[in-house]
Amino acid sequence: MLEHRVAGATTTAHPPTSWGLDPRVEDVKDRLVAALQRTWADPMVRRGTLGMSLVAAGSISPAFLPADTFEEPASPLIQRFGLEWLGTGAGRVVTTILLAVGMALLVDAWLRMRPTHGRGAPSMAWLFWSLPVMLAPPLFSRDAYSYAAQGKIISRGMDPYAVGPFWVPGPFADQVDPMWVDTPAPYGPLALQVQHGVVSLFPDNAYVSAVAMRLPALLAVGVLAYALPRLAERYGVSGRHALWLGVLNPLVMMHFIGGAHGDAVMVALVTVALLLASRGQLVVASMTIAAAAAYKQTAVLALIGVVGMALQAQADLAPGATARFRAMVRHGLVHGAVVLATFAAITEVTGLGWGWIPNLSVPVTLRSLLSPPTFVGSTVEWFMRIGGMPERVYSAPVPIAQTIGLLLGLAAIGWVTWRVAPRNPVLATAAALLALCASGPVLHPWYLLWGGLLLAAVRLSARQERVIIFVTLFFVTYGVVDATVVNGTWALGVSAALWMAARLRANRRRAQEQADEPVLAALFPRR
Repeated sequence: MLEHRVAGATTTAHPPTSWGLDPRVEDVKDRLVAALQRTWADPMVRRGTLGMSLVAAGSISPAFLPADTFEEPASPLIQRFGLEWLGTGAGRVVTTILLAVGMALLVDAWLRMRPTHGRGAPSMAWLFWSLPVMLAPPLFSRDAYSYAAQGKIISRGMDPYAVGPFWVPGPFADQVDPMWVDTPAPYGPLALQVQHGVVSLFPDNAYVSAVAMRLPALLAVGVLAYALPRLAERYGVSGRHALWLGVLNPLVMMHFIGGAHGDAVMVALVTVALLLASRGQLVVASMTIAAAAAYKQTAVLALIGVVGMALQAQADLAPGATARFRAMVRHGLVHGAVVLATFAAITEVTGLGWGWIPNLSVPVTLRSLLSPPTFVGSTVEWFMRIGGMPERVYSAPVPIAQTIGLLLGLAAIGWVTWRVAPRNPVLATAAALLALCASGPVLHPWYLLWGGLLLAAVRLSARQERVIIFVTLFFVTYGVVDATVVNGTWALGVSAALWMAARLRANRRRAQEQADEPVLAALFPRR
């Protein structure tokens, strides 16, 4: 209002809007509406939304709903809409078909949306694809039920690092995977308090509390949609392409949104931390890594990227390996101290303590054949079993293989830190997280998103991108087949797998036919 106090000043104030909003707020609203309209105008966005709608319809089945939903007496909503038949053999077939067709449509839309010849992925597609499943039961995993039980444990004044869901008997414990009913929480204190906050909104409804765990996941994907393209552009990679390959990836829709995994928040915070570090805000970036680690502890590996960016920003770095080693140690100590101090402060504020440390072994109790070391050890164990060897002999290969895997993983992370981080900090962070996934004793499909999403911000060759697409389709198919097995209709899942393979082949052929210029030049124009 200063211009009204100065004689002769010309006012630049904008007239009030019809909604009584500040002009800047009105401008943001108009741009958001325009972005939503442009996004919805894309036929592939509508196709993907239809696919996710079919997935939501297919989720009304015993594969995803609580075990007693279709038992007599059936759930009130199931009875009200006459859906009891979905729990029968015919109903399982119908819901499985809906699920498989829905995921096939989503994959097809994603592949067709691949940015080529100036065509970019619509900025708000992730929101349209997420909305249909927001009220669906947790998909492709029961972890959201564990989150709800852990939040309930805190609300009752108990220590989630000391007791498991068994201590909140009833609806909150009943839907937790039996493997985890007696195990305490391995997650960071910030994640547990967020779960507590969500449960406090619906304290008497375990199912709704589990479904509501999608709220922080959806917010995290929105943050990723903002930060990942900007991080990519700072390293000369198309932001639209990063949005397509990373945020719109079907695995994100399946597991971050569908499964409501807390890993979404961790990955979003890591991406923001790297974006801040790339802008020279190294201390704030380290504090953000601490927040990510307070959600899931593996985020601490992102410190590798911050140290790499600190090296790049150091103008007086002398040449030679010795000088680089000293600088890396110095930056590692400084920013590591910031991470530790911030993590300790978050732990103090949450009031949950450090009980997660002994609980880190909890996930390892699961034998995951997706893990390469566990698969190798289990294969050797199987041959020993059929060879008639005693138990004390055939019980050794799995822990030995897992130990070797961890050692190889640590060696790979060390090599990446030394050789890759100073040249490409984002790639180093992604590689370190992926090395941890590949070498760990347990591997779930959503673990690959820890580092896989960051690869979208890295300049890739056409072959490397095809590998990412292939891995995405493999684990999408794995999730669909796994769900069909639970539903007792595994043959449909195999059919979906064959379709995914045919679709990938057709997409590669079309991409080659449409290539009027080198692939890298089209996908990754230099800025």
